[in-house]
Amino acid sequence: MCGIAGIFNYQNKHSIDLQVLQKMGGAIRHRGPDDEGFFIDPAVHLGLCHRRLSIIDLTTGKQPMSNAAETIWIVFNGEIYNFVDLKKDLQKKGCHFRTTSDTEVIIYLYEKYGEKGFERLNGIFAFGIYDKRNQCLILARDHFGVKPLYYTFVQGSLVFGSEIKAILQYPSFKKELDYEAFHSFLTFRYNPSPQTLFKDIKKLYPGHYLRVTSEGSVELESYWNYQPVTNANISEEEAIEEYQRLLEQSIRRQLVSDVPVGLLLSGGIDSAVIGYLMQKYAKEKIKTFTIGFPGEGDFNELSDARVSARLIGTEHYELELTQKEYMDFFYKSFYYIEEPIAETSISALYYVSKLASDHVKVVLAGQGADEPMAGYHRYIGENYINKYAGLLRILPFQTIAAILPRNERFKRAVYVSKFSSELQRFLGIYTIFTPEQKDQLLNDDVKGQMRDVDEMLVERLYSQTSQLKDSLSKITFIDTRMGLPDNLLLFNDKMTMANSLEMRVPFLDIGLITFLESLPASFKLRGTTGKLIHKKAVEKWLPKEIIYRKKRGFETPMDTWLQSDLAQVAKNIINAKDSACSNYFSLRYINRMIDQHQHRKENFRRHIFALLSFELWCKGFFEGR
Repeated sequence: MCGIAGIFNYQNKHSIDLQVLQKMGGAIRHRGPDDEGFFIDPAVHLGLCHRRLSIIDLTTGKQPMSNAAETIWIVFNGEIYNFVDLKKDLQKKGCHFRTTSDTEVIIYLYEKYGEKGFERLNGIFAFGIYDKRNQCLILARDHFGVKPLYYTFVQGSLVFGSEIKAILQYPSFKKELDYEAFHSFLTFRYNPSPQTLFKDIKKLYPGHYLRVTSEGSVELESYWNYQPVTNANISEEEAIEEYQRLLEQSIRRQLVSDVPVGLLLSGGIDSAVIGYLMQKYAKEKIKTFTIGFPGEGDFNELSDARVSARLIGTEHYELELTQKEYMDFFYKSFYYIEEPIAETSISALYYVSKLASDHVKVVLAGQGADEPMAGYHRYIGENYINKYAGLLRILPFQTIAAILPRNERFKRAVYVSKFSSELQRFLGIYTIFTPEQKDQLLNDDVKGQMRDVDEMLVERLYSQTSQLKDSLSKITFIDTRMGLPDNLLLFNDKMTMANSLEMRVPFLDIGLITFLESLPASFKLRGTTGKLIHKKAVEKWLPKEIIYRKKRGFETPMDTWLQSDLAQVAKNIINAKDSACSNYFSLRYINRMIDQHQHRKENFRRHIFALLSFELWCKGFFEGR
């Protein structure tokens, strides 16, 4: 796992400045502390930079790497799990390999098949390929966006990097807020691809490549022409057996490494079954890592994780995180995240990654199981709203919501149920600040600069679900390609790589996901039981007391903290004379939200945390504080 960056002066024809490339690499040194490398082709004004974290082929895997003829060069971040099979196929076609790395496989796969070959890669990746023969640069990102890749066009140059910090080292780039993305951030509390809050810096779509030539042509295309189709003929027993086979295969693949592999172990079923199967195939006792908070509640998984660790037989490590430790890192976390993703688990993930990095270089994690298998509460709500929409619209929900002011899920269901359009209903499910709330929150001059493209961002993926038979399958498809890559997986990558730790996600194996997306919705959600196929399948490996215990998620005590001293801390930061919030928002409206939350009149935890995240992000990237 590594960090990559590069510059292609495809129009302005300026010479590549090695010092700028070195600064770009230095900004992402934490992603690859083991080595660095550079390649410059002065003939086409192109430069590549690579920072290496050595996982596979420790001795000959140095990058940038080329083919034997030095006509194709690559900088690659990630792991290709099926590279051995791909290598055998390429050897049959006459390719001769000089290393044992998965990086070299990508080079020859591209040489034989061009961009069409990327579809055959099963793994997590972001890479840049320089094709000297065609004088072009190709950027590509894995199918589900596990690895981030950013790019910008500035004054005739294409500049790219694993992180935004690398791009910010480019002297000609000027930081500005993107108001279109700002509107979307308030809706989603993160920015879906291609948006970032930095004007003109884009995230490459998952499953896509960007091709730029020295003649100035720019092509952005998907390399994966896939649309899911529901298989109504499969039986539940057949589905369980195939799921077990695919999950076991995925975990075996992702254990491939020349260094030890550990596990981020929560108290839930997902990481527990990964741990069980890891231990089954590992040559020695695996190491597991868990974090929790003092006190009792959904935020403390330590005791449940200990039970799972004892069952699996792991070498277990844990950490209890105080509010002070959490907040100390929260204030500076945006340097690493680079986007103000308003998820309260970010600081906790940083600390558990730090704990793990003292013992291993690679961890597996249970991220990616909930979205394709309907594991969140919102899927239960969508299922009922879709079935009973007509009835729900005539019930006195507003009156009931007034009686239950802190029940955020119920109030969101009330908001969502008013939409008759499936697409608009999905957008409503994702919405944090409603249009009415934005109208009260935003200053008048800011409203004039906003542009609402939120529905378009969802519609891009919704349009690919036409062959699915039900709304539940459609929304899980969208979540797997939007909420996962641009929210959860993004900060997972940033927090683990901040500690020079590689994170792998077995539930996002391509074969496993495409199989799950072919299953009828009833195999995933039945009544109020989500992840049904998953739970039934893992009964082969885990006891029922682990499979069916209460789902906790990866929570923090943020709701409780905002009812006590953190409420005043948030007020002090947001109401400071030089606060960014004062430039964009009505402080009176924000203060009222904080007061209502603190006194348990409303539940505005997500709203307040999003605004606080935006404030601290602005301070870090626009004020240098």
